[in-house]
Amino acid sequence: MAFWSTNTIEPLRKFRFQVTLGEVLYHAKTASKPSFDVSQSEYQLINHKIKYPGIATWNDIEVTIVDSVDKKFGVSYYNKLLESGYNFEGNKDGIKKQQYNDGDIIITQVDAAGNPHEEWTLKNAFIKSVKFGDLDYSSDDLMEITITIAYDSAELVDKTLENTTGGTTDAFDPTDDSTPSDII
Repeated sequence: MAFWSTNTIEPLRKFRFQVTLGEVLYHAKTASKPSFDVSQSEYQLINHKIKYPGIATWNDIEVTIVDSVDKKFGVSYYNKLLESGYNFEGNKDGIKKQQYNDGDIIITQVDAAGNPHEEWTLKNAFIKSVKFGDLDYSSDDLMEITITIAYDSAELVDKTLENTTGGTTDAFDPTDDSTPSDII
């Protein structure tokens, strides 16, 4: 029996996504989706240990884009860093920091028809690091730029509910106990 044996539900594909930074749409090579960790505390009551959930912390994401001669993404990210108030001249003291905000960072996962399926919006996001890639005479690979983005929280919106044309949607309902047996 094959892993995916049902033809009534379309699986999401890893290669169908878009990344938007402010007003600019990037067709990124890779993008990690938001994730979080929940800390825990242990309390001991006589001979029992009880675990309690603590604070949720959102993890940084990485987006990899391909640099091009026409767009010059590497130059534009370096210039944005300078425009946001960072100064790397040797004769100035320290770094002056201003709020770096180029708009919301949105990761949209799309279906086979190109319709949005889910949309992650990163709240209070900023670019934490940019790796401009490696140079190598022995390779003819494309030049990649890897961007690490830090953020305070993320919001997930189910876009399938917005894409309905009067019919019913196949959206997941976590309170529904009637899971089809052919999916498990």
